[in-house]
Amino acid sequence: MIPKIIHLTWKTKDLLNSESPIVLYGMRKLVDLNPDWKVTVYDDNEVDDYLKANLNYSDYELIQDAHIVVKSDLWRLIKIYYEGGLYIDIDRFCNISLSEIITSDEIKWVLPTSLDFDFSHDFMLSAPQNPAYFEAIQMYLQIRREGHREVYFLGPQTYMHAVTKTIFGEIINTDPGIEKFTEMRKKLESIPFIKTFREEPPHNTILYKDDSKSLDYETLKRSLYSDFKLKHWTGEW
Repeated sequence: MIPKIIHLTWKTKDLLNSESPIVLYGMRKLVDLNPDWKVTVYDDNEVDDYLKANLNYSDYELIQDAHIVVKSDLWRLIKIYYEGGLYIDIDRFCNISLSEIITSDEIKWVLPTSLDFDFSHDFMLSAPQNPAYFEAIQMYLQIRREGHREVYFLGPQTYMHAVTKTIFGEIINTDPGIEKFTEMRKKLESIPFIKTFREEPPHNTILYKDDSKSLDYETLKRSLYSDFKLKHWTGEW
């Protein structure tokens, strides 16, 4: 079964004390709607320590000086593979409980898609020992060994490759076209232990539905970073 644990990561552990609207309508709402789930916020040092503990030294050396966002991409894969539960980026909105998603013990993997582009990399919900996550970890490390450093390639695209290889037996790139994605979605819907959902972020996702689009995502996200005196990893703001 999917264990009732939620893994969050942020610069500091006091994230849930923030009065930032993106937290109030996001992670605080997630906590309130799921009182029977254990929630842990891991700070940057804890992410780094976990990677040290779960990688051999030569693999850790590949990322020891990387930006925390890069480390987080690998950390979430290892966390979900070994422990299961939910990893979610802290800048998602929430007004739907996890019990509305995991409707039976038969569901072992919740695998939403971002439009018809790729599999949602900022939401990972699975039972432990999922082979797709093991594949993603191995792919990630191999790509780093080959000298690649591009964040999108290491993160969302590698996740897409690992998921498609595990489920469909072939590596399928991001943005494969609507026809190909429709074919993949039909296959997913035929697998009883997988639940999928076509997300249209940020206002129509597996955890949030707001047809009025009343919350200005970009403004609120920038405000959160400003509150914590952080710069976005892209350096754009």
